[in-house]
Parts: sequence; C-alpha cells; structure tokens
Amino acid sequence: MPEKNAASSQESQQQMQALRQIILGDDGQYVTEKIQQNARELVSEVLSEALHDREKQDGSVNTVLLPLVEKSVETSITNHSQQFVGYLYPIVGSLVRKSVTAFITEFLEKTNTLLENSFTVKGLKWRFKAWQAGVSFSQYAASQTFAFRVEQVFLIHSETGLLLNSVSYGLDTGTGTDADLMSSMLTAINDFVSDSFRPNQDSSEQHLNVIRTNDFTLLIKPGPKAVVVASITGNMPQGVANQLQKTLEEIHKLYDKELSEFNGDTLPFEHSQNQLRTCLVSELKPEHQGKKKKPWFAWLLVTLIIICLGYLLGKHWQASVLLDKVRQVDNEPGIFVTQADTKGLSKVEIEILRDPAALSIEDWLEQQNIEPQKLHIKERAFLSLEPEVIKLKVQGIVEQYPKINVSWTGEKPKFSGKLSINEHASLKQGLQSIVGLDFKSTWLDKLDILAPQNIEADNPLLLKNVLDIKIARINQTKIAFNNGESDLPENALDTLTMVAQQLKELETLAQKLNLSLSLIIMGTSDPTGTANYNRALSQLRADNVKFKLHQLGIDENRLNAIGLGVIDLSTSPKDARMVLLNVVYFTADNHVKNNLE
Repeated sequence: MPEKNAASSQESQQQMQALRQIILGDDGQYVTEKIQQNARELVSEVLSEALHDREKQDGSVNTVLLPLVEKSVETSITNHSQQFVGYLYPIVGSLVRKSVTAFITEFLEKTNTLLENSFTVKGLKWRFKAWQAGVSFSQYAASQTFAFRVEQVFLIHSETGLLLNSVSYGLDTGTGTDADLMSSMLTAINDFVSDSFRPNQDSSEQHLNVIRTNDFTLLIKPGPKAVVVASITGNMPQGVANQLQKTLEEIHKLYDKELSEFNGDTLPFEHSQNQLRTCLVSELKPEHQGKKKKPWFAWLLVTLIIICLGYLLGKHWQASVLLDKVRQVDNEPGIFVTQADTKGLSKVEIEILRDPAALSIEDWLEQQNIEPQKLHIKERAFLSLEPEVIKLKVQGIVEQYPKINVSWTGEKPKFSGKLSINEHASLKQGLQSIVGLDFKSTWLDKLDILAPQNIEADNPLLLKNVLDIKIARINQTKIAFNNGESDLPENALDTLTMVAQQLKELETLAQKLNLSLSLIIMGTSDPTGTANYNRALSQLRADNVKFKLHQLGIDENRLNAIGLGVIDLSTSPKDARMVLLNVVYFTADNHVKNNLE
C-alpha cells in the first residue's frame, strides 16, 4: 500500500512539472519574457520607495552608490571641465574663503595641540614617559588623550592572505608597505594557529580573535572570504567589535563576487574604504571631553611669527627704498654707479666710479639726509669728460686767483679780472692740463696783466712775456666799417682809445728791453666795386685809423698805414670791411737780443 501511494505521488509531481513547463515555459521562459516587457514600468513605480526602504534598513544604498557617484562625477569633470568651471565660478569665491577659514582654524588647533604637547610641563612629562616606555611620543599622547582609538583597519583576503585595502586614522594609507607587512604577519600567525591546534567541535579551524601588546590591541574578525583587522590603542569597548562584524558582513554582501573571483588584483576593492572608514572610531577621556580650549598658544605663536615677518618685511622695504634713493647719485656729474644692491636686512652696498673733481659722496649723502653707516661704499677714481665736470675743474683752478672771474657761454669760458704775469702763466698752464678742455689762448685776452712794481729789478724774460701778451691782445683787435664807407664808426673810438693805452704801455716795456716798436695798420675791403676803388677805399680806412691813433698820443713815426684792397674771405662780406692791427718789434742792440733768447 505505501509503495502504491509513493508511485501515485511521484506521478502527480511529474504531471505538475509538465503542467508548469507548459504554462511557464522552460526555466520560466514565458514569465521572464513577460516581466522583461514591462520591467521598466514596474521598476520605475517602486524604485524610489525601494531605495528609501533599503537605506533605512541597513544604509547599504548610500554605501553602494557613493563610489559610483564619485566615479561618475570624476569622469564628467574630466570630459566637461570648461562647463564645470562655468557652473562653479559664481561660488568659487565663497568656497575659497570658507576653505581658507577652515584651514586656518585647523592649523591653529593643530599648532596649539603641538605647542601644548611639546612646550608645556605636561607635554615635557609625556615625552619623558614615552621615552621610558620606548614608544613614540604621538602614540603615548594618543593613549593619554583617548579612552580608545582605532588607529588602522585592514581588509585581508582569507584564502590568499593578500591585503585588499586599508585605512588609517586621519590619513588614507591605501595598500602601503607597512600594511602589506602587517597583513602577511597576521596571515602567518593565523596559519600557525590553525595548523598547531585541534579544530573546533564543528570541525572548523581555530583562529585568533585578539592579539594584545603593551602598546596596542589587534582585533581580528574573520569571514568566509575576507578578514577585517583593527589596530586599537587604549581600552577597547565591545562596540568596536560589533562595528567590525557589521562592516565585514556588509563587505561580503557588496563584494561577494569580487572576493570569489579574486586573482590578486586589488583594484575592485578600491572603494571599500568607504566601509572601512566606519570602523575608525574613537572616544576621548572624560577630562578631554569638556569645553573646547581656545588655542592661546597657537595664537601667540602666529602673532609672534606675524610680528617677526612684519619686522623683516619692514627692514627689507626700508633697504629697498634706501637702495632706490642711493642709485640717484648716478645723476651727479662725474659719478657713475657700477653696482648697487641690498646687503643683509638694512644695509646697502654700492660701487661707484668718481672723478676727483666731482661732488664727494659724503657731501651728497649729507644733502640727501642719508646716514652713511647704512651704506657700504666702494669708490674708485676715474676721469670724466662730462661738460659739467670740466666746468667744475675750471672753476676749481679759477678759485685759486681771487681777482679773476669766469662765466660760460655754452661750453666756452670767459675770463675777466687782473693777474700778474706769473699768475697768468700759472693759470694758462692749469687750464691746459685739464683733459677734455679744448683750451684756447684767446680765452685769456680779456684779463688785465699787472705790470711789476719794480720794473728795474724784473727779469727780462718776465718782461718779454708781458710784452708778448699785450702785443697779442692788440693784434686781435679789428675795426669794422660799413659798406663803401671809410669814416670811423661810432664804436671804434673806445676800441682805438684802448689800443693807444696799450701801445703806450708797450713803449715803456720796449724801452726796458731795448726794443723798437711799430704798428702796421692794414685796411681791407670786400669784393664790391672795382679793384682800384677797393684799394683806395682800404687805404682811406687805414689812414683814418692812423690819424685817430696819432690824435690819441701815438708817435706818427711808429704808425704805418697800408691799403690791402680786396680780401676774399669765405665768410660774410662784412668780415672783409675792416682794419687789422699788427705790432712788430726789432732789437736795437744785439747783446740785449741774446739775453732775451
């Protein structure tokens, strides 16, 4: 009877299977096709509600979508950077300000913490304790500040023991060398435990759950395909283990396929940091949970830094202003700046070339109200050919002779005053020695030569020099006439009066030198008119000058008037209508002539 019932039941199942296959098709083909036809409408009606319910249930939606959204945004920005610039431009300013504010706040907090932990009594005590314990100061400070803190979390593949990802407190370390070493060590320890101790009653292998040291605790949460390990300082509460277990389950749920097909490539687990970060929890000790301290130490340090920077910048600015001011010395005649630069915080180093006749650097600095001690000056001499410097040199020579003055017409000097014959020779020699001055003897013709007081005792050579100077002055005298006229012009009287006075002085000197003087008066004319007329006109001009000099007291026997006629000059015709004077002398006694020579 039971066999008959069993056969009947089996036959019913076969018939039901055949009916299901007729209605649904092979492997539910008809249902699948029907669902696929309306899948978009069905999913769209419940998608938002489903996402809301799942996120509310375990928070996995945000965990899954976050890496996808980050990747999508990264790709979009890379491909459409200009559009994103346009989108973000209006809020960039506020973002930058907010970022800078946050950075300064964080910097002050970290600086204050560093100062409090380094330069206070408590900080120095902690450093000594850390040295005694043989641990780093940061580890000891964390142990004194936090009740517990998860320093680092590792995700390790169970089968291969390779590190898939890791995160650290305050810094994402990725898969660094230290993390790989830690992963290999833990795997080796677990393998040792599994091989060395007997299996559990359910035939599963033995595994370590906790490894404790004096400095930290390693909490290990094994799973079917991955292991999560947390490095913890302080007294670990049970909540940390619960969080690791929850994270491990979530990773298995999200990365089940990747863990099963793992071939050594850790790239698929790159976004698992989002899950591992949830394990980086910490709790301050009660004495550190009170009101947040104001960063007085940090503010003090920042204030001191700002004051120091302000002082240094102020000094640098003052040196730059001084440097610009000192460079203006290059505008002074005879001074040339070859190099100028700042030296140190406040000093200026300057190298110059200066003509000895130029203004001294000390005088220039005094004029500019510049303190010399702020400068380091290297001065070298050179010879300047600047017109201003040449004038200074001429003025320096003229100052040696109080009775004369000098004035300038452009770059040509005019001398006036009285000199002795010795002073005249010394002045002439000094002017000739000035490099760059095109000295002309005629510049000194307006100077009056003082005759020696004791003429009998004077040296004949000295008297001869005086004679030559006075003769040269007469020889340069010219009497100009109007066109076609032989009468003396009005301005000629003063000139001839001066010539007559000079001739009388020459006669006195000539007598002492045993010389005989004679004045040749040469009349000239321009090419206008005939040759005979011009010759006669030039003779009349010379005769009129001779007559006037005779009236002024000059012996007629010493005056010789000659008409030269036409003088063809390349200059204007008026330069040819004149009377020229030329003093000649000869010795009356050969003995005297020899002495003069």
